[in-house]
Amino acid sequence: MNWNNPDAYPGESEEEYIARKNGESQSATGLMFVISKVFIIALKIFAVFGVFLYTGFLLSQKLLGAEADKPKIWVFTLIFTYFIFCIIYFLKGTIIGLKANNRKLWILPWAICVLICCFVPAYIVKSLVAGLFNPAERQGIWSIGLSWAAFVLFLLYVYGIYQFKTPNAPKILHWSYALGLKISL
Repeated sequence: MNWNNPDAYPGESEEEYIARKNGESQSATGLMFVISKVFIIALKIFAVFGVFLYTGFLLSQKLLGAEADKPKIWVFTLIFTYFIFCIIYFLKGTIIGLKANNRKLWILPWAICVLICCFVPAYIVKSLVAGLFNPAERQGIWSIGLSWAAFVLFLLYVYGIYQFKTPNAPKILHWSYALGLKISL
């Protein structure tokens, strides 16, 4: 047994031991980066789309009542969430159509979309960041500054995802977008 390296294999040289340990360390580091990337992606998806999923869940619970079983609630949650996104992309089509006709009325559906899709999730992120601080420190400059910085950065991030002034929509929601475009032209 090597006293300097108690976990060395029998007959393993110092160089082999160091090479094996470096490989294990790199594998663990790579795995941690993959796990953290997946966690960040899931957090972004939840932060951007979670508000609408939760709204769909509340609507399905209200419609079906407390006696409904969970699979039925989740199916209706997905249906209501889809319809919420249909409304958003209908408004986006309206924005594009009104803007193409040089009508200033496009600002109204744009403001509604930005308020619902960007400000609400950004405010939730701001609240979560402020919640990371001790309640006694929430009025401090660091808490206020970091929470508002998170609000602004997340607002810009979400606005970049939806791109309300560009003529595009996901294939599953394109019919709703096209209907809004057709009505506004």
